[in-house]
Amino acid sequence: MKAILFIGLFLSILPVFSQQKTMKTPTELTQEFIVDYKKWNDFAYAQKDVEGKPTDSQIEKMYDDIILKYCSPNKTYQGLAYGSESDHCPEQEKILEETVDGTRAIVKTTFTNKKFAFIAHDYEYHFMFVDSKWILEELYLVDKEGKYKSL
Repeated sequence: MKAILFIGLFLSILPVFSQQKTMKTPTELTQEFIVDYKKWNDFAYAQKDVEGKPTDSQIEKMYDDIILKYCSPNKTYQGLAYGSESDHCPEQEKILEETVDGTRAIVKTTFTNKKFAFIAHDYEYHFMFVDSKWILEELYLVDKEGKYKSL
């Protein structure tokens, strides 16, 4: 009887263990965001010289998809900004640390320009744990004078 109860208990908590293995950490989500942002930026910037290029609304829709992937569905973000060099790039932006405090997490990164190493930017990715997953709450550009929303 004890063995049956133990097996029943084990089977009832098995989904919890499998969920924990598949849930992405704030650091993993940050790394994925950086890759997705770079792809979006490069695509959007490349369209300036293409005939029959996507409209601004199509480029905005692609950005919306990134926001929906990482943030709350009702996340309001700033205007779109993209350029010849992406603000986020997996080859140039490195994870410095992840700090988790209960249902909040901050991932700190530093971005070093590949052409001009003296140009560097620090970022903080702020996450919140909601509905059994981490969501990106805000992205900040950080300098000596403060933090500035950049999402």
